[in-house]
Amino acid sequence: MVTPKYVRTVNIFCAIFPFVILCCCPFMAFISDAQGSRASATELRETQVQAQSSSEKGEIVGKVRDTSGKPLADITISIQALTRGTPYGYAFEEVTTTDKKGKFRITNISLGTYVVRATPSSDESYLPNDEVIAINSTRKSHRIRLKLSSSIPSGALYVGSEVCLGCHGEYKEWKQTAHANYIRTNITSDTVVAPFNGEIVSTSDGKVKFKPFIQDNVYKVTLYDLNDESVSATYTVVRTHGGSAVAGKQRYHVKIAGSHYILPIQYNFRNVDENNPHGAWVSYRPQDWYNSDQSLITTDVNEPGSHHSSEQYCEGCHVTGLNITQTNDGRFISGSQEFNVSCESCHGPGGDHVPQKLQGNPKAYIINPRYLAADRANEVCGQCHSRVKNKTGENGSAFETEYPCIIDGNRTVPFVPGKALGDYIEITDSTGKTTAGYWGDNDSAKLGANASRNNHSKQHHQQSDDFLKDTHFSLSGMRCIVCHESHGSGKKGTAQLLEKSENNKLCIACHSSYAATEKKHGKERNLHAKHYFSRSDAGGSRCTGCHMPKTAKSGVDNDISSHIFDIIKPSTSRAMADNNTAEGKTNSLGTVITNSCYGCHPEETDYGVALWNSWSILFIP
Repeated sequence: MVTPKYVRTVNIFCAIFPFVILCCCPFMAFISDAQGSRASATELRETQVQAQSSSEKGEIVGKVRDTSGKPLADITISIQALTRGTPYGYAFEEVTTTDKKGKFRITNISLGTYVVRATPSSDESYLPNDEVIAINSTRKSHRIRLKLSSSIPSGALYVGSEVCLGCHGEYKEWKQTAHANYIRTNITSDTVVAPFNGEIVSTSDGKVKFKPFIQDNVYKVTLYDLNDESVSATYTVVRTHGGSAVAGKQRYHVKIAGSHYILPIQYNFRNVDENNPHGAWVSYRPQDWYNSDQSLITTDVNEPGSHHSSEQYCEGCHVTGLNITQTNDGRFISGSQEFNVSCESCHGPGGDHVPQKLQGNPKAYIINPRYLAADRANEVCGQCHSRVKNKTGENGSAFETEYPCIIDGNRTVPFVPGKALGDYIEITDSTGKTTAGYWGDNDSAKLGANASRNNHSKQHHQQSDDFLKDTHFSLSGMRCIVCHESHGSGKKGTAQLLEKSENNKLCIACHSSYAATEKKHGKERNLHAKHYFSRSDAGGSRCTGCHMPKTAKSGVDNDISSHIFDIIKPSTSRAMADNNTAEGKTNSLGTVITNSCYGCHPEETDYGVALWNSWSILFIP
């Protein structure tokens, strides 16, 4: 049995998404390339799969090559039936290997949906790839072609995005994406979105008092002691963090003794209240800058007491070519290749690829996520869109981080795309507590029959954690790149989506011809189509309005969409509120999960339970 490594261990009986498809999505390449003549049985390495109960049988004929077209021999071929009980990755079975021409054949297969995986003997030369197919009474024979991405030699150096764009200029639009502009060092009115007008303000929770101002064209922030305003410390802003329309927030970095620290303030510039503009300022980790008695932390160098530097805790997901060094006094100095998420963040270091390309071998020693198995491809995104800590190496770890890498003694080994992410991360801390933040809305002990099937994310950058629970991935091996385009050709104003979601075009691309959906949910869809059409993040006429409720917090409570694509019922929110009351907690957006109706009906005092119940026509599992 071959079981791939994963970022998360997920509940395999959750995530029921009524519109899931298993074989008709045009983006997923379920219909394989059928070029070339059918090879005879003697040309192929053939094996039979033990038949199940069905009397009808099918076969899979395939070929495995690298991205240059070279046939690959001795590649292990595994298959797994995709069912509720055996979602993607839980029951791969090795059935054969490729012959010297890269060919294989699997016969005597019962009807069903399968993932076919090609796995090299190690990750040193090539990386796994797979494809999902459906064997049914109308198509019993499938011919597939699997290309395996090259791997990258250990120790390969990073060359930087400008070198990449020298040959791949067609991807220059990447420079305009949020990925490419998250950290900025050019501090001007063009990059700073907050008002640095010299007013003394407090964050909305009252935990930070400060003055943002400009002096001689330099952006500065003065922090004040909450007990005695005469005690203060002034810092120069050297980097901005965020500021894109998609992010909706911005933070500010200062440099102290060689390391960078994020000031305890964040400006949420999306939907600023004109009557309360200061309300857009919220606190960010004030405990790093203030003592428990609300006095300002000051030292000889005005350094935050917790040493919670950006290099140690944030760098891995905001630079390319991670390289941090810990000094003798415990601070961290960055020697990373370049700021932000660039080409080599997803394709791996190009130091060995460039000379190969110049020698006429343009696809060697570089990762192409399009030719990775679904789990490995999604881990390219999941390296940052999940909440983790580092893995400890053989020599222990002198420190810890909150991004994927191996800390071996005092040495940092960064994650390389295409490798198994599980080798570089831990998902629990030293106390056994999960590193990710969830609502606990699947806790039947507290919520009873109103508990959700899934535990939804409460903190941001956990989209990958959510998606692993979703049936799009677990029952069809769907990849992030089905919806998202990372090179800059996605729709403007979106999270780099291939299509804008406001007109449902992205969802309909896969779900328009799903007959069961039409028959089972036609009434519900027609009813909601009569709702007002909204171009906001809500809207009853939009698929995402119900199937991607905003459960997680980035700038403000509940501004990040769930990526489980299920329905969160109002009764779940109501049960959570009742449980909070029983435990003496205050009910708010931060303590009660947003349900699928809230986006359109935030005024419902009972969280929408009565409204839901009044729609007797609706049947949403």
